[in-house]
Amino acid sequence: MPSILDIKARINAIENIKKITRAMQLVAAAKFKRSEERARTTRPYSEELDGILKVLAGLAQDTDDNSPSGPSFELSFGEGEPPVRVDAGKFFEQPDEPEPKRPGLVLVTSDRGLCGAFNTRLIRAALDFIKTHAEMDVKFIPIGRKGHAFLKARRIPVLHFEEDLSDKLDLEEIKRITTTLVNLYVSGEVDALYLVFAEFKSAMVSTIRVDKFLSIPRIEAEDEQQQDDYILEPDRKAAYETLLPIYAATKIFATLADSFASEYGARMTAMQLATKNAEELLEVLVILRNRLRQTTITTQLTEIIGGAEALK
Repeated sequence: MPSILDIKARINAIENIKKITRAMQLVAAAKFKRSEERARTTRPYSEELDGILKVLAGLAQDTDDNSPSGPSFELSFGEGEPPVRVDAGKFFEQPDEPEPKRPGLVLVTSDRGLCGAFNTRLIRAALDFIKTHAEMDVKFIPIGRKGHAFLKARRIPVLHFEEDLSDKLDLEEIKRITTTLVNLYVSGEVDALYLVFAEFKSAMVSTIRVDKFLSIPRIEAEDEQQQDDYILEPDRKAAYETLLPIYAATKIFATLADSFASEYGARMTAMQLATKNAEELLEVLVILRNRLRQTTITTQLTEIIGGAEALK
């Protein structure tokens, strides 16, 4: 049985841990509030833009271009950067499109731990994707130190990785990541891109999603009259060249917004549970300490009384 000094040392250690977990809970709560608001306000904009691009995908073949893959666009994702020439077939789903052979898997994890099973679930989803698509040569593009560290420890090669991203979602970082992914896709290093991320639901709930990126499904117009109802100014090609970079950057922005909100929600919940567990353990140790102290006092009194009786 441990001594009173041992129990006191454990109580002091757990009290210190409780202070740390409580402080981390408060920090995560403050960051979660900002991230939650950003994720909720970004989602409607992203969904509306998705809907617009799905309609435009159905109209892409109507531009003045007779190439098999559809028209080509010059897309610029940042000021001062040279435009990237992309065929419409790269951005818009084609009928009877074959399965990709070298997909790129963008694994979005956190840079730090102590957020429960947040990273474990994401990594498991990525590994499940590999098992499900065993015939594909999957290339990893981790965003976040935890995912990169997992792949590095298992000597799994990566095409590109990003770490230490700002949770304020700096637009320059978003544009840089978007440009990198588009270049990997357009250059042919990967023939498809999938985003593995945690979609924010609430502080305690997030859903792991695997979404295809830069492949917009088409919503075909029902008839020619419906196609003529859409007026694009100054012309259709200019509209595509303006909207496609916005779509790609918005998709990455919304993905990271969901990821940060889910991460901070998971960390806040994990630290809250850790603080609660520390409080419960402290109660048990305090009771054990008091019992040992009472037992010691009782034993000493018994010895004193026994000694006094022996002297009579």
